[in-house]
Amino acid sequence: MKFAIHYSTRMKDILIFSLVISIIMFQVATLTEYSYPVLFYMQMAVNAVMLVALAIEGYARLIKREIRIQENSDTITINGVIVKADQIREIKVSGCHKAAFRLCLKDKNVTPLFCSFKFEDKNCEGIRQLTRWAERNGIAVRKIG
Repeated sequence: MKFAIHYSTRMKDILIFSLVISIIMFQVATLTEYSYPVLFYMQMAVNAVMLVALAIEGYARLIKREIRIQENSDTITINGVIVKADQIREIKVSGCHKAAFRLCLKDKNVTPLFCSFKFEDKNCEGIRQLTRWAERNGIAVRKIG
């Protein structure tokens, strides 16, 4: 079965950080009543970071991604990349309602980006299917948060 997935981005954190930096720079400029050229360049850098973050978020939201879990197979396909069950050390789950999944591969210390995802469906069918697949193939599913 195919399920739509998406990758989690830290867009809220970036926007809040940028807003706080902008407020601090505005307060410094108004309290000193002097224009610092450095503050102008810092604001331009903050704006550039926000534009890049928005572009990444747009790319992450517009491109449709999917995971394909075969019932009686030992492989799953994530965006065209085939992962076999014997390559997966464990599946880590963080969160409750909109849980994030991370497939920890045996030969990698750092999890590749395509192995971390969230399901988009609201009825949790993808979550059930993935946990059943993991149980059939002897892969540990561990809740981390």
